Amino acid sequence: MTKDARYRSDKAHSHIRTTIAFCGTRGVPANYGGFETAVDEISCRFVTHGYNCEVFCRLSSSDKPLERHQGRRLVYVRGSNNRKLDTFVSSIQTGWYLWRHRKRYAHVLWFNNANFPGILLTRLARIPMSVNTDGLEWRRAKWSWPFKVYYFSSSFLVSRFCRSLVSDSHALQSYYHRRFFKKTSFIPYGVPDTPAVPESRQIEILKRFDLEKNRYFLQITRIEPDNLPLQVASAFQDSGLGDKGFKMVFVGYKDPTPYAQQLIAYDGRYGIQVRDALYDQETLYVLRKHCYCYVHGNSVGGTNPALLEAMAVCHRVMAINCEFSREVLGDMGLFFDPANIASAFHAAVRLEEHSTDMQRRISRRYQWDDVVDSYMRLAERKPANYEVKVKWLPAAIVRDSVVTE
Repeated sequence: MTKDARYRSDKAHSHIRTTIAFCGTRGVPANYGGFETAVDEISCRFVTHGYNCEVFCRLSSSDKPLERHQGRRLVYVRGSNNRKLDTFVSSIQTGWYLWRHRKRYAHVLWFNNANFPGILLTRLARIPMSVNTDGLEWRRAKWSWPFKVYYFSSSFLVSRFCRSLVSDSHALQSYYHRRFFKKTSFIPYGVPDTPAVPESRQIEILKRFDLEKNRYFLQITRIEPDNLPLQVASAFQDSGLGDKGFKMVFVGYKDPTPYAQQLIAYDGRYGIQVRDALYDQETLYVLRKHCYCYVHGNSVGGTNPALLEAMAVCHRVMAINCEFSREVLGDMGLFFDPANIASAFHAAVRLEEHSTDMQRRISRRYQWDDVVDSYMRLAERKPANYEVKVKWLPAAIVRDSVVTE
């Protein structure tokens, strides 16, 4: 090959798009919520399959910026110190970065329609992309009407010009088809591996939280109205279970918002504990494993990662009565409406253990390797065709467990 030919070959190769970008979350390491955990799990597996991955992170959410983490390059945008504007501002900064480096990216995976400006810039840059729509954000009680209108409008507009949309539950799929006349790919989330924690360490953690095995209810969530922690605390007080030796433990306090301050007022009273947000997987595992019943109040999302994590470890789950909870739990949970949570607490005391059935259900339906297979197909511009492949279960169960788009 001549020198000129080698030069032309090298130049052509330099323009081949090779990188998969993960955008729209606070980034990794995952220290916030379900989307961050999803990006962490998915991008790690992309790397093991030989992909070059970049995860976009917000400086507003990182105390110690890293250049790389477990094989992924981390790209930082500044974001905003105003929490309500952080996603909007970060999406513009991310979209502008993608525009300026558009020849680098083979595919962009956006998470959350609220990142509409960045998604639009990605579209204008003609970079192939897929968007995980997130839940019905405009239904969150914490948002004022201007924000609700923005979230709804963003979801409608994204559904109009984005060819590849992902819904993490069949209920969300149905909503987008019904409201926005848009077909989406069904790809849920997976369940993380449970850590091996020595018995002595488990006892130590329970002692640190002043808890006894099977004598407390647990809710691990962001302290926001649509997750119902304040209603759950009030209902636990009304149930009188605190006088019978049970406790109600909330894990997730971060910021002194007016709503969170109302919950803090319950701390130390009626058997209620309000604890700071935790990201130590050993501690979270122990709290879930030894609680009597997990309380799930998230009502506006699809397949909620916190619910999957509870099903993987907890003995019982009581959950908000909505289509999203029922899709994930099936008939293995105790469902409540916001008006009858106190009655649900009393019913939970008589609830049989469902841990084996719940673990069996999620092992059949919610595995990260299967999730990543579908995202990789999208990155290769193929149909997601989400399908659970379970080889160790009896054939009849395998046939029943197959879930396709």
